Amino acid sequence: MPVVKTIADKCKACYSCVRNCPVKAIKVELGQATVVEERCISCGNCVRVCSQNAKQIVSYVEDLPRFFAGGETVALLAPSFPASFYYLEAEELFADLKSLGFTQVIEVTHGIELTVPAYREFLVNNPDLAISSYCPAIVGMIERHFPTLIPFLVPVDSAVLASAKYARWKFPQAKIVFIGPCIAKKEEMTEFGQGVLDAVLTFKELKGMLDSHGFHRELDRSVPQRPRGESLPPLFPLSGGLTRNLDPDGTLYREEDIAIVDGKEDCLEFLHNLQDGLVQARFIDILLCRGCIDGPEMDSPLDLFSRKYQIFKYAQRKKRDEIEPNPPLNLHREFADKHHVLKEPSESEIKEILRYTNKFKPEDELNCGSCGYDSCREKAVAVYQGLAEIDMCLPYLIEQSHGEIEIYKERLRLKQTYHENEQFLIGISAANLELRRLAVKASRNDANVLIQGESGGGKEVFAQFVHRLSNRRDHPFIGINCAALPENLLESELFGYEEGAFTGAKKGGKPGKFELAKGGSILLDEIGDMPLTMQAKLLRVLQEREFERVGGTHTLRLDARIIAATNRELRRLVHEGKFRADLFYRLNVISITMPPLRDHKEDIPHLVNHFSQKMGLARKVPPKIFSEDTIGCFMQYDWPGNVRELENIIERLHYTVDENVIQPYHLPPFLTKLAKSDSSVELKPLKEAVQELEKKMIAQALKTSGNNRAAAAQTLGMPRATFYLKLKEYGLMESG
Repeated sequence: MPVVKTIADKCKACYSCVRNCPVKAIKVELGQATVVEERCISCGNCVRVCSQNAKQIVSYVEDLPRFFAGGETVALLAPSFPASFYYLEAEELFADLKSLGFTQVIEVTHGIELTVPAYREFLVNNPDLAISSYCPAIVGMIERHFPTLIPFLVPVDSAVLASAKYARWKFPQAKIVFIGPCIAKKEEMTEFGQGVLDAVLTFKELKGMLDSHGFHRELDRSVPQRPRGESLPPLFPLSGGLTRNLDPDGTLYREEDIAIVDGKEDCLEFLHNLQDGLVQARFIDILLCRGCIDGPEMDSPLDLFSRKYQIFKYAQRKKRDEIEPNPPLNLHREFADKHHVLKEPSESEIKEILRYTNKFKPEDELNCGSCGYDSCREKAVAVYQGLAEIDMCLPYLIEQSHGEIEIYKERLRLKQTYHENEQFLIGISAANLELRRLAVKASRNDANVLIQGESGGGKEVFAQFVHRLSNRRDHPFIGINCAALPENLLESELFGYEEGAFTGAKKGGKPGKFELAKGGSILLDEIGDMPLTMQAKLLRVLQEREFERVGGTHTLRLDARIIAATNRELRRLVHEGKFRADLFYRLNVISITMPPLRDHKEDIPHLVNHFSQKMGLARKVPPKIFSEDTIGCFMQYDWPGNVRELENIIERLHYTVDENVIQPYHLPPFLTKLAKSDSSVELKPLKEAVQELEKKMIAQALKTSGNNRAAAAQTLGMPRATFYLKLKEYGLMESG
């Protein structure tokens, strides 16, 4: 079973895994980047960089309850744990592990103590070249990709395998589980640990288990501190840590005989050079990561320097492990040639593949890296070997899909415009979300829109939102209230007039709203109040898409999107003969009903905040803050004037209240009587008040999540480590 696999259909072909895999053990087929098991070294870099979480590692988490129920279970804890669980004392972590179900906790520093003598013996007897074999990813890389270097691997168990054999000797019937930051240890268990290791957990998996079980507790802080000093085995996870343990006094090797190598790029380059005879060294201390403190499942927000500090700090107080004298353990292991040879293409075959993607000359090879390979030629070789698809080349795809790119650019523009204009529809209610969806739909065409709803409900706001999302957004948005003008003035306002059309007509005439809205949108507000004779003229305009000025003979073309709005029920008006049926059906192409504010009161706090911010900007003063009790009053009122009434109240309070915080007693009487309780606030130091509120919110989050600390931290938007520290600070460990 592969250690890492791709989850079907989750991969989005970003090729980040290809780019970050040091041995290119990724095969791209039909847009899915899958792991090639025979080439994979299980380093976990593809898991670390996959933003889609499309890479999945084999997990033994579900086996743990069965282990715990069956008897003894021993946890082998990697020496890098202080860098991941930096917010806990070692004793606290050990206690958590035992609370989870482990009966014994053994630090892998035991294995370092066991293997260092075997290493020294091998190095004394093999003076030419030795490559450390502690890192399973390096072992996998050499076995699969540098087979000529296999004879130089030190044939001694890793610290994990030695610890597992020691634990198996001490606890023959127990289940042995290694816990660390390394994904490759899961591969090492399969390859070398059969019969001694039963499972491998990563730090990330362990934190998930601890969070889901809520086993953390406060320990007695009277635990005596160990004497200061320095224990070398805990320094093993740092780069050069093995050398420090092997030769602390510098008697085994001279400094120029040792090569300390870490990081996937440096390791790959070094092994290539070593294979080609370009570097000389007697002992190579090599780790694929930048030390084990940078393992792919370290799950720590600390920077690399801070992780090193945590390791040094723990090493200063840790005593050497007490190991049974002369345990009967065989720490020898052997390595196998697992090199999978891929056929190499000829130069003509490479050129043929390059020509397919329009690379005819060397200067056509952009080497942009978008496919995940360092060069176009490297990618062409991968195509020949069946690891890559020829259509992974982004410049080629752009050239081939120019029309499709334009579609995506338009979608991106719409998305950007949408977010820039979200202030037109404030709130989180289902009604508002549906209105946003309908606005996007309406903006993609020029069909007539009919908006109905109570006065003050935001009909014009919705119309402007549609206009700003549409391709007409750079042209005028013109609104006219059809109920505010008498019929003769309404006609001239809509159609415009020529000079001398009527007494008092302006010299040179005047363009109407239809003409002024050219290229944009026109809102016919309160269209339900338009006279029947004007309705007939409007119908002709909508049918013919042309009109004439009052008193004119020249026909003008209508180039504006028609949006109509009314607070009246048009179907009822049609039935009563007060509104033309043919005009109603012409307008009612896209029908929108604006809900009254009383039907989506959950949006009130967001509207209050928006209007307060708006007033503050307009007056160039800080916005008013509305207390929880004040918002409660707003939530109990039915707002017959809808959003417009709410905005007017906010504006009034900005002008009439001097205090920065609006309390219920500042409200008009019809709102004040809705206050449930006395709104007076107990005065206390601000820091104390903030701490009380923070403690209350953390306790509530724990209660809501069923004491799931991870879920509670996520609800509060707080990093998990910070959340743990807050639990300690407020004495909430027992409840968490």
